[in-house]
Amino acid sequence: MNLSLYENASALRGLEQYQNVIANNIAASHVAGFKKVAVSFEAVEGGEIARSTHDRLRNEMPGSFPVMKNQIDFNEGEIRETNNPMDLAIRGEGFFALMNQNGDSVYSRDGQFYANADGVLVNSMGHEFADQGGNNIQTIPGGGDLLIDKEGQVFQGEQNIGQLGVFVFEDPLMDLQKVGGGFVSKDPETQPEIAEAESFTIMQGYLENSNVSAIEEMIGLIEVSRAHEANQKMIQTFDQNIGKAIGTLGQTS
Repeated sequence: MNLSLYENASALRGLEQYQNVIANNIAASHVAGFKKVAVSFEAVEGGEIARSTHDRLRNEMPGSFPVMKNQIDFNEGEIRETNNPMDLAIRGEGFFALMNQNGDSVYSRDGQFYANADGVLVNSMGHEFADQGGNNIQTIPGGGDLLIDKEGQVFQGEQNIGQLGVFVFEDPLMDLQKVGGGFVSKDPETQPEIAEAESFTIMQGYLENSNVSAIEEMIGLIEVSRAHEANQKMIQTFDQNIGKAIGTLGQTS
């Protein structure tokens, strides 16, 4: 058995997964607050291969296979001005807390919102923005424009109608997983804490862009293409050598 064939096949599989991640990052690069998935590879030993006698191989190197690892990149995206009072951005730590249709908490950096038919502040997916106590924020019909200060207090006219909840996790990489529209806790028992006021600033009329760099992703696609081509050539070379060996050693005198 030629172990190199399996190693190269494993590399091709990892490159296909890498390409899918890049494609997803590029597709979502226009989504406000989107956090890209970063990819890395590590070599994992496949273990020693036993002979027919089940002895351990002593002189040969054990197989080493590339395995893709990915994790969410929570770095802050560029904050751009929109001049739309229904847009919010968080500069600093934390996530907006949203409640989906099932009543579950979803956490996001996307601050695009509007008041629905019931006067409740929601995002583009219909998830309700939550205050610090986990309740929705109800606007006053005909009460005028909304003003949101840097601490997340929501005013309509002279009246304070709520306080946007901004929450932090001790370790977002370990505590959160991606879902449609943001992140949820991996463990239901893991609860975030209310962010300290000095750790963030709410900016009305601004949005946080995704942290996807189109240039970096395109460079990644080029690297994937070159690596894919190199591994294909290696497999073809091994296949040709095996064919030659069979043709030569299989001849009978």
